[in-house]
Amino acid sequence: MPATAIPISTAYQSAHEALDMFLSIRKAEGLAKNTIDNYKHIIAPFLREHPRFLENPRPAVLSFVSEPDKEWSRFTRIKVMRVFCSFLVAEGVLDKNPMENIKCRLPGKRADIPTVDEVKAFIDGLNGKRFTERRLKAMILLALDTGMRRGELCALRIEDIDEQSLLIRLRPETTKTRKGRTVPVSPQVMREIRRFIALHPPEWRCPWVFPTEQGARLDPVVFGRQVRRVAERTGQPMKIHGLRHLCATEFLRSTGNIALTAALLGHASISTTAGFYEHLDTADLQAAHGQAAVVAGVLENERVRRV
Repeated sequence: MPATAIPISTAYQSAHEALDMFLSIRKAEGLAKNTIDNYKHIIAPFLREHPRFLENPRPAVLSFVSEPDKEWSRFTRIKVMRVFCSFLVAEGVLDKNPMENIKCRLPGKRADIPTVDEVKAFIDGLNGKRFTERRLKAMILLALDTGMRRGELCALRIEDIDEQSLLIRLRPETTKTRKGRTVPVSPQVMREIRRFIALHPPEWRCPWVFPTEQGARLDPVVFGRQVRRVAERTGQPMKIHGLRHLCATEFLRSTGNIALTAALLGHASISTTAGFYEHLDTADLQAAHGQAAVVAGVLENERVRRV
């Protein structure tokens, strides 16, 4: 007989009810839908696996957060469970935070960052006659060109595109940080977007750049599933967030400017950007140093003396 969730002596009847309130509060605070979904997709399975965790919470959370083999999965679970358990303490559900002193440093380079050749191979495997795969090609190119997140791509409206200036405006309500930003787009990618929009049937009167086959807004989860299906079919692994990291890595290598990279990605702080791209090596540093050539202007009229 499966274990049942124990009742709790607070305003909530169960931990599941506390989770519903937690998600509602986060939504009221203005967190992005993807962030809220991420909380739910991590915490709900935890409550199902450990229905009586309130009786002995510390071992339950330790078992759950240490379960994944991948460093990024552990980091995400720890981060989410720390926020949820803090909420339970604040609401009087728990006396003490079971996540106290459980830490995990931000992992370094993501293993899912593709190479430029891998992205090309993935795109070459798409069926250009299918609406969904034409859409996927345009979305992949835009993600690679701008570092846009999956949710930002799905929420992009036609009116947010400035073709003349080659700029895209990202609305605050569509970004993870709830801060709007403007990103530049290359002419090649803008042409690809324009061609895809031309495929929209006029009767749709669709505001979205990348809609479903019925003209509705594309769900980021559905978008992710399509990427996985194509990856399995072509044998070429691909993740949209990996394209964001590839874009940022190449942009940072080219410019050497971490502040501009943070602005492109929409990071709230350049410390976030620095933590993700610490994998850039001495060769990158040397190339950026040579490109900057700060002292060259001072010494440009001096002859180099032979020693």
